[in-house]
Amino acid sequence: MAEDGTRFGDVQREYFDLADRDRFRFLTSGPGFSATEDALLAPFVEKIRPPFLEIGCGEGGNLARLASRGRCVGVDLFFPKVAFARLAVPGPAYASADGVALPFRDRCFESVFIRDVLHHVADPRAVVREAARVLVPDGQLLLIEPNGRNPIVRLQAMLVAAERESRRFHTAFVRDLLEGFEIVDVATAHPLPLRRLLFHYRWGLPRLAEIGWTRSAITRLELFLSRFVPAAYWEHVVATAQRPR
Repeated sequence: MAEDGTRFGDVQREYFDLADRDRFRFLTSGPGFSATEDALLAPFVEKIRPPFLEIGCGEGGNLARLASRGRCVGVDLFFPKVAFARLAVPGPAYASADGVALPFRDRCFESVFIRDVLHHVADPRAVVREAARVLVPDGQLLLIEPNGRNPIVRLQAMLVAAERESRRFHTAFVRDLLEGFEIVDVATAHPLPLRRLLFHYRWGLPRLAEIGWTRSAITRLELFLSRFVPAAYWEHVVATAQRPR
């Protein structure tokens, strides 16, 4: 659990309380970057089973890709984000709710998807327990978290107070959080996220991504350098687990 829970919660609310339309555009259509999101989420689009729930849906960037799989619900603690998602990604049902107290009956979802949420909550195990509660037996939990061993993730954690807890997350830590689930796979993804850093809508130079040759050059450089990055230091921890019968 994060230290000083009250202060931790205040930091998260200050950072996330409002909808970030620029972030949504960056994730869903940002030149030079949205393709990396497509690649990251493609395995989840293939395997997720409806009806499914996304905990911490934010502005709907993930549901823009996942909702094609069928009936789904997105929840987020911050109402302005939910209101934005309803307009940006129509189709799913939405609710403003805390991930540790979901407004759903037991065993009502085939899949639960959680991305970049657990390092933003004071008690990530409580969110995982709630996911287990609303999953059917053999239902699947699909999880993506930043890998705190990745140098760019660590840099972000140093610069952004709301991201500090990401430093604790790595494959072994995620495995521990999944206690009680039958773990199918825990791995890492995205060796070297240069495009996330250089083209970032807030901290980078997104206009570079609008120049075709620059975008191609950075993509090739990222792919070349990625060969030398050990898997333990890749950007994301990705996990699939099943609720036991």
